[in-house]
Amino acid sequence: MIFFTVGTEQFPFERLIRAADLVAEKFPDEEVFAQIAENEVVPQVANWDRWLSYPDFSRRIADSRIVVTHAGAGSLLSCAWIGKVAVTLPRLHVRGEHVDDHQVELANKMADLGHALLAHSPEEVLDWVVRYDGARADARKLHDSGTNLAKALDRWLLRGGAP
Repeated sequence: MIFFTVGTEQFPFERLIRAADLVAEKFPDEEVFAQIAENEVVPQVANWDRWLSYPDFSRRIADSRIVVTHAGAGSLLSCAWIGKVAVTLPRLHVRGEHVDDHQVELANKMADLGHALLAHSPEEVLDWVVRYDGARADARKLHDSGTNLAKALDRWLLRGGAP
């Protein structure tokens, strides 16, 4: 299964929903499921639900071959804590997807630490999914090289989120 999550934000995130449909079209024999919150646009190809209970959300992350997520801390860290490299498409303030660009900062940091593959568009999400196994192996080399996620994030947060 390839699991997409837009998180629980009230802001629209049509780019991630479009990405879910691109992936579902490319992988018709694999389940693609999207958690879409309050978005008016809904997937046309991928399976979806607006909300998931926390146990269902956690199970889907654990059971998925690939997790594609907004760059929310809860979603990215849920993947990182179990050693899963997420594909992430951060919400952008300029597109009305969030109040600021803090998700861009977190996505960059998680990618630098080898815990995420950073995309900037639905098409890049699809590209990461197609190349996932090799890209994940390269990313894991980064986070297996001795960088401790908790310590790195603590240092980053103590500096006020500056990269």
